[in-house]
Amino acid sequence: MKSFVNSQNLFEVEKLRNKFANNRNFKKFKDSYKKMVANEKDLNTAKFWNKLNYQSRNNLIMSPIYKDKINLVARMTRNNRGNLLDVGFGSAEIERLLQGLKFNLFGIDIAPDSVRQAAKEIDGTYKIGNIYKIPFINKSMDIVLALDILEHLPTNKTFAAYSELFRVLKTNGKLIISVPLNEGLEEMLKRGENPNGHLRVYTPSVLKTELMLSGFKVLEEHYLYAFRTHYFLKKLFVACFPIKIRQPNLMVVLAQEL
Repeated sequence: MKSFVNSQNLFEVEKLRNKFANNRNFKKFKDSYKKMVANEKDLNTAKFWNKLNYQSRNNLIMSPIYKDKINLVARMTRNNRGNLLDVGFGSAEIERLLQGLKFNLFGIDIAPDSVRQAAKEIDGTYKIGNIYKIPFINKSMDIVLALDILEHLPTNKTFAAYSELFRVLKTNGKLIISVPLNEGLEEMLKRGENPNGHLRVYTPSVLKTELMLSGFKVLEEHYLYAFRTHYFLKKLFVACFPIKIRQPNLMVVLAQEL
């Protein structure tokens, strides 16, 4: 994408955010979100996701890390029941996994085609909507999922999104979030590539600081690795090896109100 020619500025800001988070300099951290970096270009339109949600579905369901992620999320919900909202549900794979269990399923997505398809195939309530104005009432959800969503948000709207997640969660409700890590976005943008429309890069410190400043405490954190072959064997090896030989590619967090 030509608009990312000077994308280095974006990554300098993200490095500063990570430094502020690690140093617990919360004022400077929060101030860094007040405006978009000039070279951020938001590709995340309804048209973009109408195409991508189903264009990428076959790749997703064949991806070991993706299957591991949704199975992990299902396990993280196992002791809960009630209303579950999935923000940006895409091709609704987690809904297919959870349908018929103990949840009343709700979902929003900006892609009308995805909403129509989910409503046709899966029991639940599915609406067109976005994370900045979730179309459900205050404290109506026992669990909210925002899986691989935050990296698509302009920085100046990030905390508004967290406020909406907080608003719709019941007291003591659970929030499950995932973000990519170490995906090489900077190099992709230099090559003129941004296939998934990402606007941010995350680190564990940045995500946990965002959650804390938004009124959440982290209960669990998990790290997954994008092994292309022998996924579960390599996953076991990395978990057991005393020195980490590679960086994780996905972080999944279970959080609750402070």
